[in-house]
Amino acid sequence: MPLDPMTVVPRRTAPPPVEADWPTGNKFLNGPFAPWTEESEAYDLQVDGEIPADLAGALFRVSSNPRFQPRNTDRYHWWEGDGMVCGIYLREGRAAYRTRWVETDSMRVEVEAGEAVYSGFVNGGTPGRLPEGAPRAKNVANINAGLFDDHLIVYFDGGLPHALDPETLRTLGTYDFHGGIDVLCTGHYKTDPDTGDMLFFAATGPVVTWYRADVKTAEIIDSHSFDIGVPVLMHDFAVSATYAVFFVTPAQFRLDLVARSRPGVVWDEDSLEHGVQIVLMNRRTHEVTWHELGGHWANTHFYNAYEQDGELVVDGHRIDRLGSPVDRLSTPLGSHEWFPPAMPYRWRVDLATGRATEEMISGVFGEFPKINDACTGRPHRYGYFVTTRGLADDTMSDGLARHDYILDRTTVVEGPDGLTSPSEPVFVARENARAEDDGYLLSLWWNRTTDRSELLIHDAADLRRIPLARVKLPSRVPFGFHGSWADHHTLDRAIAAHRGDG
Repeated sequence: MPLDPMTVVPRRTAPPPVEADWPTGNKFLNGPFAPWTEESEAYDLQVDGEIPADLAGALFRVSSNPRFQPRNTDRYHWWEGDGMVCGIYLREGRAAYRTRWVETDSMRVEVEAGEAVYSGFVNGGTPGRLPEGAPRAKNVANINAGLFDDHLIVYFDGGLPHALDPETLRTLGTYDFHGGIDVLCTGHYKTDPDTGDMLFFAATGPVVTWYRADVKTAEIIDSHSFDIGVPVLMHDFAVSATYAVFFVTPAQFRLDLVARSRPGVVWDEDSLEHGVQIVLMNRRTHEVTWHELGGHWANTHFYNAYEQDGELVVDGHRIDRLGSPVDRLSTPLGSHEWFPPAMPYRWRVDLATGRATEEMISGVFGEFPKINDACTGRPHRYGYFVTTRGLADDTMSDGLARHDYILDRTTVVEGPDGLTSPSEPVFVARENARAEDDGYLLSLWWNRTTDRSELLIHDAADLRRIPLARVKLPSRVPFGFHGSWADHHTLDRAIAAHRGDG
């Protein structure tokens, strides 16, 4: 029998919400970022509008949600919150919901202590005393979540991923692709649309390692390491049919500084003799080539990359600076000073001459770009993102946008009834979709009035302020980073495997 997402977990009365009350003016501990300390679950959620009948599966997101008051609230950065996974299960026009902590070994150390023990890795801080045998660094497991190998895998750029039960969201332990990785891997992965294989990388200091994991066995079937010379804060990458695409920028992650409780996210323009460079690795031959763009800036996230008419085209967002200036580490800039809004850009590499160029695509500040993932590595027409047009005191994002690359037109909508701070949109194709934009956009929004989150479902081809459906969640999902959709076939198979009846 098909699994019913309304009975994913036993019904019980949810406890009253408990919110942290930590006296601080740090933006990343207030408003939509503020911690939510209780795990939650709810069923038959209130829906305004109508959930499309063909939207069946689960949206998984992981929030950045500190479980204990940070040791240095003035230096706390959004990137450092503990991972709490949110699963929203949709079927037959109904919705169920569950959240659970990702119970890493380092979180267990702090739970046992009853307080934060680890200091921040972004702006530095004052560490507590680590008990004997505790992990030396904290794995916050807060970057991304997606189904693979019949597990819900939760990623963190600074440590091994964790595997969760996709039904109960119970943490099962670290995940290493059956022994294929040893230290860490990126929170960003791509899915090869031809094979279903997972494509990802690890950045450890100046060394980048490319990986390909087989979709059937979950084993690593291809890897290659190369040295880029500097410890770039390499969070995202892009793939085309032939290349893996990496950017070398002045934004760095300095583990040596983190070990001394100093700011680890550093802006060092002098480290790049030629300014920003694009590094291409041929996915078949592993040949690595370098292409100079110049200037001093950083990429944040990519939409996609593809090859067309002798060029490699890369779409993404770029930011003017990212991190504390290397000469200001004793008195680092505040997080909000070195984290300005990003702009959509297009980069091109002439594959015959190697010349690289760039152009700004629109004048709309934004972040968290997404496409229809079926277009990964292939030409795409549409890109979706959240806008960051106005840096409000209590929000990061303020609208949902769709860009048409053929018409060079950006459509922006704001939330109904004052909803704001939308999360990264996730594209879900309609059943039997006939066009690239034939599908839905799923995103979480913050309701200031109720201080709860809502799932908004928009028509991706006809973006309007009033969505197709507003699903009222029983708690606030603290503003986080990334997530993914699992269709009901993939979800049901994974749940059956964990139940032992697969």
